[in-house]
Amino acid sequence: MRVLYGLSIGVLALGTAALLGAGTSQVMAYSEYAQGCQNCHGDFRAANYVSIADGQAWGTSLHNGHRSDMLNGDCAACHTTPGFSPVFLKSSDGGDGLAPLGCLGCHGRDESSGVTGAGLRQHHWNNGVTGCGGCHPGDSNPAVFTPASEVVLPPYYLNPGANHPNMPTHPCNLESLGYPEDVLSAAGTGGLDNNGDNLYDTTDVDCAPLVPVEQTTWGYIKALYQ
Repeated sequence: MRVLYGLSIGVLALGTAALLGAGTSQVMAYSEYAQGCQNCHGDFRAANYVSIADGQAWGTSLHNGHRSDMLNGDCAACHTTPGFSPVFLKSSDGGDGLAPLGCLGCHGRDESSGVTGAGLRQHHWNNGVTGCGGCHPGDSNPAVFTPASEVVLPPYYLNPGANHPNMPTHPCNLESLGYPEDVLSAAGTGGLDNNGDNLYDTTDVDCAPLVPVEQTTWGYIKALYQ
């Protein structure tokens, strides 16, 4: 499981027809996870979520994984009162010291037009799910918009508020920081593809200046001949 959080829930528009890697002709816009994201990514509260990114099981639901493991029970980070339902992708009450950004707090970045899910829209686009472009033509297609670099911190990583000890802290998911985007994974080190180019974390050239040489492909090859 990669805390892609197994998902790309910061995306504001998804085709409803298929999982990543399959195209769709239906274009719809979603303001809530339950409106359409779960058609591909699964029920947020279903037990023992299995990541569609790498097939690893979380051992808990998406809901508990986010609420309990990442946010230390801070429900208002994602929910809006009263009622806590529906859960909106780009707004919430804000939690303990967190901006009221909901899912985009961890799954979006501050682009030229404000906090958006452009990187994750492009991740879908690059895997054949292009429905986002129907409502977001200006930033869904990699040919017409370049998202913020992988090294740009999502808003909640940048300002994690208080009492969130397991909040991911760096989009490059560095080994030196304990792979912070892999909160629930004992084995995975993939994290999120924050800028949508299908290159994960330390395999992304954007992260190269931050990675010790021994953790790079060149470092591995060099070690074989020493």
